[in-house]
Amino acid sequence: MLYLDTCVLLAVLTPEVHTQVATQALAQAPSAPAISPWTTTELHSALGLKVRTGALTNSQADAVLDAYQHTLVPALVMLEIEVRDFRHADALHLAIAVGRGATLCSLDAGLVGAAKGLGLPAQLLTTPA
Repeated sequence: MLYLDTCVLLAVLTPEVHTQVATQALAQAPSAPAISPWTTTELHSALGLKVRTGALTNSQADAVLDAYQHTLVPALVMLEIEVRDFRHADALHLAIAVGRGATLCSLDAGLVGAAKGLGLPAQLLTTPA
């Protein structure tokens, strides 16, 4: 099972440099990928930033959230956050994924590098040059 970092979902839901690779990873996942409630919190924050910087309008951000809630969330496995996950809040996505036996899937090279440095399963999505 893959656990999707928020940046992967953001790339799937909004036009970004990594949209194609993120969309392909989601489509090719061998089973339903997982997320957590933390993903939703971060997605709201990221969309707020996109609105504040003018990358999206409020109505576009609302449409993205609607697509997320009604299209993506039903197709994903929701992993509930447990108290033990907050002990590693600096890498909460990693803590949730590893605690459930999932492979972290992210566009964040630093997070994936840290995970691999600890011997934990992680997959970095990269856009072909």
